[in-house]
Amino acid sequence: MPGNYSTLIDTIDTPVVGKVWPDKDMAAQAMAQMTEAVPMKRFGTSDEVAKAVLFLAFDATFTTGAELPVDGGWSQL
Repeated sequence: MPGNYSTLIDTIDTPVVGKVWPDKDMAAQAMAQMTEAVPMKRFGTSDEVAKAVLFLAFDATFTTGAELPVDGGWSQL
């Protein structure tokens, strides 16, 4: 129908993914602290985030307004 538009928005929430840090000393200390704080005790990967995006794009066809945390349990603390 002309003029009848629907917007479906889902979001992926993720903290730092990978190991990109400007300073090597800061990186080692920050990564150790963050890894210890995350329930899964590791950083996520870009592949894990991509899988969540693909799920929402293709498999979650009746999903709208969803917020999908891909954060290793961080948001549950």
